[in-house]
Amino acid sequence: MFKLIKILEEVESPYNGKIQVVQTFEGRRILVGGVSQSGWLVKKVWETALKRLKKDKAEAGEILILGLGGGSITEVVSGLWPNAQMTAVDIDCEMVNMGKKYLDLDKVKNLRIEIEDAEKFVKSTKKKYDFVLIDLYKGPKMPEQFMGKKFVEAFYQLLEKSGVAAFNHLFTQTEKNDALSLEGKLRENFSSILRVYPEANVVYLCFKE
Repeated sequence: MFKLIKILEEVESPYNGKIQVVQTFEGRRILVGGVSQSGWLVKKVWETALKRLKKDKAEAGEILILGLGGGSITEVVSGLWPNAQMTAVDIDCEMVNMGKKYLDLDKVKNLRIEIEDAEKFVKSTKKKYDFVLIDLYKGPKMPEQFMGKKFVEAFYQLLEKSGVAAFNHLFTQTEKNDALSLEGKLRENFSSILRVYPEANVVYLCFKE
């Protein structure tokens, strides 16, 4: 069935290039290179993964989000852990601004936003977190530095003893090998890993103990 897509706004970003905000029957989405960065589809991915995590971790105090985008993930976190304090990192202020303008990101409670490179942030912060949630796509691709052992080791160190990391990766036919390579690096650090398969993605739930 044909779906009417209305472009609400387009902006140019020094980091992501052209960012589009579109409206469809299902709701609003923020796109880069035709791939959802925020909106109803991204929210659906994280709802599936974090509802599964909620079964194991009913409470959380401090949550770090690496790759805020337009902020859809924060809505999911707020619904499941309403008292948690969120720190969200994103390198692209244009993307964050679109989230505030079109996805009500500015209305999310208990949220502190840091406009910074995620790789630098994990190396510099001294804080410990109950969860680290990772969604670091640049359009259709994840930058190589976020797939490496050093980055995995860095965010592992940010977790509390009983902490959990959730790492989102596309799991299409062309992305499957990269996802499995990432899984191997995650298994070198974490005691157990649970795969969740929402939409065309895999979210690795990585348990420190």
